[in-house]
Amino acid sequence: MVLQVLSDWLTPLVATPPKTVSPEVGALKDTGRSLILRDLREKVVAYESNNPDPTGTTPTENDFATVRLEIFGPDGTQIGTTEGAGRMLYRQEKDEHFIAYFGEEITLNDGNVIRAGGLVDDARLTAGEHATFPAVVVSGPLRGAIGFRQFRPLVKESHTTYESSIVVYRR
Repeated sequence: MVLQVLSDWLTPLVATPPKTVSPEVGALKDTGRSLILRDLREKVVAYESNNPDPTGTTPTENDFATVRLEIFGPDGTQIGTTEGAGRMLYRQEKDEHFIAYFGEEITLNDGNVIRAGGLVDDARLTAGEHATFPAVVVSGPLRGAIGFRQFRPLVKESHTTYESSIVVYRR
């Protein structure tokens, strides 16, 4: 209970983006305060699920899966890895889509470790839409940086390769 109260009070202080006119925004001119990685490719190297269908087209409320991927920059150089897990939570009444929670830890070769996670509409992701989650650098040169992580499958039927982005900044 005490931890929840502290979290409810502290989260808005540290996670709320600054106003555009804030001096904190001007400090972002220093490129050492941000990390912008776009046009990334991620390739699945390990996947385990209690659902035998790897395409994501036959989800159930009991689905749980773990995944490990290698992350490559636009030039094809490996820049890191990510390990995560997804768990179906419920089915929406309005459209029958399953909502899942996906969380992961991204380890970049530059020493930054990023935790990302959030809710995802599984049907939309399976159809090729982006999933976007909050991301926080928990270790490394940009520790404390916040931002987002985005990904989507490149080939809807196989879910073996993803297009992704990671954008974080430190206030």
